[in-house]
Formats: sequence, structure tokens, C-alpha cells
Amino acid sequence: MTSQTEFFSAFPVDVRALWDINGKSLDYADKLYRAWLNAAGEVQSEAMEFLNNRFAKDSAVIARLGQCKTPVEIFSVQADYAGHAFADFVSEGQKIAACLGNAAREGMLSGPAEEPGSNARETGPHKRSARRATGH
Repeated sequence: MTSQTEFFSAFPVDVRALWDINGKSLDYADKLYRAWLNAAGEVQSEAMEFLNNRFAKDSAVIARLGQCKTPVEIFSVQADYAGHAFADFVSEGQKIAACLGNAAREGMLSGPAEEPGSNARETGPHKRSARRATGH
């Protein structure tokens, strides 16, 4: 079995420098994945609640349609249903977009502490390796 050092030394370039794999980047990825999973859970919960409410409303409309005696009453129930269903779907879309926006905002806030465009990556042990990687 090869060790990690032997594995990476077999490459002509330090591949760890290509992706800047270190504890800080792994911590950043961990935070982003957690934010993404939390957002996925929120979206799923919101969608299930919406579906449950929508099915209940759909059942009520079916019951109302069963009580209609004229085509005008049927058309009125259908028009009422379409208007409310459309409003519900638009509202749900806005809620889902807000959930995703919050997740993106949380993910950005959990990012690295360096300012964008700072030269923090150009210092430390990866500087030499990154330069060597671009030279090949």
C-alpha cells in the first residue's frame, strides 16, 4: 500500500497545490456542504407542506364540483380554483427562492476570512508549488 507522500510524489506537479487542498479549504467546503444540506432540508419541508395544503384544497374543490348543478356553477368553481392555485404556486415559488437566497447568503458568510482579491494564496508553502505547477 502506498502512502500519501508516495502517491503525491509520483506526479510531476504537486497536485495538492492545483486545488489548494488544505485544512482551510476543506473546512470551507464542509461549511458550504452543510449550508447546502440545510437549504435542501428547508426546501423539502416547505415543498411537502405546500403539497399537503394543495391536496387538501384540491379535495375540497372536487367536493364542490360534485355539488354543482349547472355548467355555470362548474365554470365558476373551476375559475375560482385556477385563480387560487395560481396564487398558491406563485407564493410557493417565492418562498423557495427565499430559502435558496438565504442558503446562498449563509454559504457566502461561512466562506474564507480573506477579502476577495487579497494575496493570501500567494504566501505560504503553496506559493512555490503553484508557480512550479504553472511552469509545466
